[in-house]
Amino acid sequence: MFAVIVRDNVFFPHSSFSIKVSPEMVEVLKVQGELSVFFKTPISSGDIGLKCSVMETKDEMIIVDGECRVRAMERMDAEIGDIHVTDVPDWYEKNLLNEGLIQGARALVKLVFPNALNLVKEKNPGYFADMVAANIDLPIHEKMRFLFTPDSMTRIKLVFGYLNRINPKAQRANNSKANNPVAEEIKELEEKIDRTPLSEESRTVLNKEMGRLKYMHQYSPEYTVSRSYIEFILDMPWEIRTQDYIDIEKAKAVLDRDHFNLKDAKERILEFLAVKKLKADSKGSIICFIGPPGVGKTSLGKSIAEAMGRKYIRMSLGGIRDEAEIRGHRRTYIGAMPGRIIKEIQRAKTMNPVFIFDEIDKLGKDFRGDPASAMLEVLDPEQNFSFKDNYMEIPFDLSQVMFIATANTTETIPATLLDRMEIIDISGYSDDEKLNIAKLHLIRKKAAESGLENEPIIFDDEALLIIINCYTVESGVRNLERKIESLFRKIAKKKASNIDIPYRVTSDIVREYLGPVTRYKEQAMSSDSIGISTGLAWTPAGGEILLIEVTSMPGSGKVDLTGNMGQVMQESARIAIGYLKSRISDLVADPVDFSRIDIHIHVPAGAISKDGPSAGLAILCALLSYFQARPVRSDTAITGEVTLSGRVLPVGGIKEKILAAERAGISRVILPGKNEADILKLTADASINLEILFVTNFSDAAPLFFRQVVSSIPVSAL
Repeated sequence: MFAVIVRDNVFFPHSSFSIKVSPEMVEVLKVQGELSVFFKTPISSGDIGLKCSVMETKDEMIIVDGECRVRAMERMDAEIGDIHVTDVPDWYEKNLLNEGLIQGARALVKLVFPNALNLVKEKNPGYFADMVAANIDLPIHEKMRFLFTPDSMTRIKLVFGYLNRINPKAQRANNSKANNPVAEEIKELEEKIDRTPLSEESRTVLNKEMGRLKYMHQYSPEYTVSRSYIEFILDMPWEIRTQDYIDIEKAKAVLDRDHFNLKDAKERILEFLAVKKLKADSKGSIICFIGPPGVGKTSLGKSIAEAMGRKYIRMSLGGIRDEAEIRGHRRTYIGAMPGRIIKEIQRAKTMNPVFIFDEIDKLGKDFRGDPASAMLEVLDPEQNFSFKDNYMEIPFDLSQVMFIATANTTETIPATLLDRMEIIDISGYSDDEKLNIAKLHLIRKKAAESGLENEPIIFDDEALLIIINCYTVESGVRNLERKIESLFRKIAKKKASNIDIPYRVTSDIVREYLGPVTRYKEQAMSSDSIGISTGLAWTPAGGEILLIEVTSMPGSGKVDLTGNMGQVMQESARIAIGYLKSRISDLVADPVDFSRIDIHIHVPAGAISKDGPSAGLAILCALLSYFQARPVRSDTAITGEVTLSGRVLPVGGIKEKILAAERAGISRVILPGKNEADILKLTADASINLEILFVTNFSDAAPLFFRQVVSSIPVSAL
């Protein structure tokens, strides 16, 4: 493209101007129809000029219309010549801050140029800035600076400054700042900066921001953004801490008062407090309570805060998908806010609260970032002493905060995040434990909430057990609490209506007030059955028994797995089938041609998702029962992961599974040998009314499945 150098003036896109050239070039450009115009000599690679279209020619003069900015891709020393150029696009990010700046500039344009409505109507921010600048008398160097600015919003800000300089009203406002409330406001901020115990880096950042604030127009959107930022930083609790008052015996009393049992969790908390008492500056580890809903994970954190005399903060992470919720928004956006961590600490007005991250296993992830990754720095004692929120842009010390996380499972917590936390498992409650919790805590609490604290209402144990077993299905006590509350509401209604109330809640009253039984636990099979075994599973709501069914039909060797099995459980079923096929000649007298049959494995309650490796041994038991035509003992439940070589590996959730077996009327449980430590730990706290059998491989387990020990039984025709 032909390029022309123009001296002593600078023009912008969307403006028309004339250029003097030789008569020969007039004819050439008339044919070409466009050219590039640069405004200094010589042209260097990277210089910005205008791409123009030729509108009219007169003798040695051409009139052109500026279209857009172009960048020279090579050097040119001559006044006119052929040169390679590339278009320079406008840079513009559409957000609330930028829109606010544009609206402010439009308002100022109306004040300065009341008759130039065409300027205000221009929608494109880059075009708008160029058109306004073209109507302002600027020095050459300012025009060059403006032309060399591809960023639309930077040009808007420049225009804002130009207009403020030429607007008499704005000048008067700026000149009178020393005698108006704005000046007083700035003075107060400066005094507060001097009083606040900031770090050197923080003080430098705020002083720089104050320097900018002094020269901003008070009606500029940036003025409000900058002032809000300074005020937020000054409101942070710099060097403000609550004094720890740690009394181990008092802490133990608080924990025992608020929570029944939870021996391991309480012991670990007391150990942490003891270390904190002996070494106040110890960083310690991040504790994560893992357990089913309603077992008291969150309230444990509240008890810790009370025992230490610290402020308590709870932040639910369930469903958070935006990284900015953790790290905050950058101040380039209008309405930008700090992350919730910094905001909550500012609200607590202390640098060392007890901070609960509730439901950390429910963190999400999408196009807005990965909040779990942002949590890595927060929960690392080696890094969080200089946590930098995107909004603050100043490091803040989080190392004095006592962070506690809660979760229902570790499976959905990223491994890198899990590695930063010390896991404390909180198991579900047995029926006896729920009964004690109701008698010691829930009844008194709900009576007070219902206005019946002065009424001597007593609950029979049988009534409470009916609520526990027939109206709730859970590992915790949340639904139990709701049912007790429902009973008290009905009693309160009678009391308020001057009707006699029952002072002893019996099982009959429970049935009358709560209505028909709403929960039915899966019960053990009433008799031994061929091809049906009883497995044990852990769920977020507690332990459950699983009835696993096996059958076959003529086919081509296909395997059908139904009952809403997860990926891991499907793999366990295939491993069990693989083991059976590899040992079929040893296990079954009559040969089986697996290429001529289809095997179907089903786990009832298909609406409920099931997963995990612990059903492997129970599936293999059902398969062996079917192909040997031997009934499995209905009083026996089985759990354990099985391998292709027949080894039985340990599984989790033993306490919940044992409780589920007891509730279902099971009398024998087969467990992996390496889970014996879990049983010893369980029996130390409570009695188990079950026969526990430990196995390490399938050959040990197989005889325990059946009532009669037979080496092999011929299979009936398939």
